[in-house]
Amino acid sequence: MSREIWYFLGGMAFVLLPLFGYLAYQKSGRAVDRPDRVITYREVDGHALKLHIFEPDGKDSDAAVPALLLFHGGAWQYGHPRQFYPQCQHFSQRGLTCISAQYRIESDHGTDPRAAIQDARAALAYLHRHAQTLGIDAQRIAVGGGSAGGHLAASLGVTLPLPGETADTAPAIRPAALVLYNPMLDLAPCRPDHHLVAAYWQDISPMHHIDAKVPPTLILLGTADPEVPVPTARAYCKAMQGLGATCELELYQGARHGFFNQRVEEGRYFRATNERVMRFLKGLGYARGAAS
Repeated sequence: MSREIWYFLGGMAFVLLPLFGYLAYQKSGRAVDRPDRVITYREVDGHALKLHIFEPDGKDSDAAVPALLLFHGGAWQYGHPRQFYPQCQHFSQRGLTCISAQYRIESDHGTDPRAAIQDARAALAYLHRHAQTLGIDAQRIAVGGGSAGGHLAASLGVTLPLPGETADTAPAIRPAALVLYNPMLDLAPCRPDHHLVAAYWQDISPMHHIDAKVPPTLILLGTADPEVPVPTARAYCKAMQGLGATCELELYQGARHGFFNQRVEEGRYFRATNERVMRFLKGLGYARGAAS
């Protein structure tokens, strides 16, 4: 065989082997930030709202698995489901179907938090309605989110007086559990972000609508968070516990708002919160094993 052919074959190997390795890595389910599918759960005012779904590794096609629905943060004004892609990848590798949801925000849709709550309700209703098709257990759908997204999740756990836009957005379905990352819980006057909702805060403030039916709740919060003071989270848990509901508060010393994101402090709190969430969900029978 001539030297030119050897050079050609060597060059092709140099190009193709990394490509094959990358494709194998993708196929193995370990590629970062890539949902398995993206589907529309609601069309409203000309906008198609999407669920970004991460399927669990090693799932038996006939077995319904627990699910975790997450809402990104951004003061109800901005943000993207990509925020929770890293968490969804982590949880899907541990037996959960993890969904990061799009919802209407001010910067893209000209809407306020009331529209976002309607979308959150619709997302949960969609998962219940299509649970069999999606392969999830409708009785084990936990909901979570960060900051404004944590507010949306908490709003699903209480019964807000905000009326529904449609049958799917009526406050009829509650999550089985809540995972709240530095959530906006109290929107009363003199509280952070009250100015964004001053005209209707009573209708959407989870703190003011706690009842005995709030599902088991985990709150993850940094002690140096100026947006969600520790006393607010403690008061929320105390109110729940006073009604016989379960609320766990995990504090992270010195951590600030958004501490749970993967890129903050080289993922230190990302890993810690993932492990804590898995312990919480495992205690509720949601997870097949502890986080690693």
